[in-house]
Amino acid sequence: MPTKLIKHLPLILILFLALSLRAFRIDSFPPLNPDEAAIAYNAFSLIETGHDEHGNLFPIHFKSFGDFKPGGYFYLALPFVKLLGLTPLAVRLPNLILSLLAIFLFYKIVFLISSNQKLSLISIFVLSISPWHIHFSRGAWESNTALSLIIIGTYFFLKSTQPPKFSVKYFTLFLISFSSTLYIYHSTRIFAPLLGLILFAIYFKTFYKNFRQLFLPILFTALISVPVLFSFINNGGTTRFGGVGLTADQGPIWRANELINQDASTDLFYRIIHNKRLLYTISWAQKYFSHFDLNFLFLTGDEVPRSKSPEMGQFYLYQLLFLLVGLFSFIKTKLFDLKSKQIIIFWLIFAPLASSLTFQAPSALRSLPLVIPLSLFISLGLYHTLIYISRLSNYLLKYLSYLIVIFIIIVSVIFYLDSYYIHSPARYPQAWNYGFSQLVNYFQKNPTTDSVYITNKYDQPYIMILFYTKYPPHLIQKEIKLTTPDQFGFSTVTHFGNYYFQKIIWEDIPENSVIVASDEEIPIAPTDIIYFPNHQPALKIYYKHE
Repeated sequence: MPTKLIKHLPLILILFLALSLRAFRIDSFPPLNPDEAAIAYNAFSLIETGHDEHGNLFPIHFKSFGDFKPGGYFYLALPFVKLLGLTPLAVRLPNLILSLLAIFLFYKIVFLISSNQKLSLISIFVLSISPWHIHFSRGAWESNTALSLIIIGTYFFLKSTQPPKFSVKYFTLFLISFSSTLYIYHSTRIFAPLLGLILFAIYFKTFYKNFRQLFLPILFTALISVPVLFSFINNGGTTRFGGVGLTADQGPIWRANELINQDASTDLFYRIIHNKRLLYTISWAQKYFSHFDLNFLFLTGDEVPRSKSPEMGQFYLYQLLFLLVGLFSFIKTKLFDLKSKQIIIFWLIFAPLASSLTFQAPSALRSLPLVIPLSLFISLGLYHTLIYISRLSNYLLKYLSYLIVIFIIIVSVIFYLDSYYIHSPARYPQAWNYGFSQLVNYFQKNPTTDSVYITNKYDQPYIMILFYTKYPPHLIQKEIKLTTPDQFGFSTVTHFGNYYFQKIIWEDIPENSVIVASDEEIPIAPTDIIYFPNHQPALKIYYKHE
């Protein structure tokens, strides 16, 4: 075996582990969710017609469910959909590829700031087996794609500042990577600019000396960022924040009025201390710090079923010990210089900020950048723990300690995989819109020209039917009509072709129709049943004839 290959064998094995954990059954598990279906179908529509499902010509923001998704991932998926067809694998591959590249560059980043290969290898091992990172690498999650681009950009930034000479090439790649995140995910529009400004501030002297070389790259970046900002403002891009933003929660307003009424006074003093702005600030602080709650990080995880695995936190429970050791070591360590420590600290501070500005917090999805500094602290703790074990004079105790650490890590990963692949489908089958692929297969085997009424109990059923039937885009562009947005800013489609999507009430549906209902909507025996993985009825099929 060549010497160079032996030298890099640990890195290769860890990257292979990362690939295996992220790519296994990615074409079928988890089941496709509506956001993924929307991305894939709109990419398909662009390929076929040059317009999205709503008839917009190559948009920057995609109207989709009325939430105006940033268009970056749609265009990333486009060549894969062109090559592989309208499949789950096609829409998930861009995120998977960028995730693996980000893991590799995370290794390079840690080595750049520490000059320690062992810590670098431990760091990407910790990230490779991270439940938080694995979960959002296995799907068309724009948040993870944006995080990958930030990691890539951070590597280019650090590379540009390396002696002996400042690199304009790497700096330009940094700017392109960071600015491209504006086209990928809403929350990154807060995190990426803040982190970018901090990087500039920390290395201000370096950039000041090279300002003339940087002017054109900065101007170019500003110009390519302008379209997304105008589109965000003018084409409904603020709709999503209006639906999930902090002020969408009316609780602080109700609480302020309640407190003023309890004081039985409308005096200025009471209106100041019970001001809704003050209560919103308190609410924001609670949501911000909830992302550092140990229950969220190590025990229960996100409350949203689609973003979690049963009985799991965002990290493995054993990693709490290494996190504490790592935090203590970070304060004292000389592995990182002051600038590197500042980058890590500000990354940690900024990571939950976008998530804390929504009423749905803590959110594993929106605070995903938090996985990087916390993984680094855990890695630092594991690194120093292994150093301590290596210095034990008692050989039996030393190797027993190594075995215990290895055993705990292996068992924890197996526990997570069991939770993710076995218990998650059984516990949260509705979270993934399970059953629509099977429903379309059923109608392919049992074709009908009757009107088909499908329950709207599940999230955005219309896009699932568009995706799995490969409904002609030129037809949907003429037929599509969104409903009035709900309180969260989402709309849906209630009819296209011979498909209708509504609450199923037997008496309201005309004769000569096929009805697809949820388990509890119609009490009579169905013609056929599509089951969830936990063997509970997902969709019941009825034929209503005279």
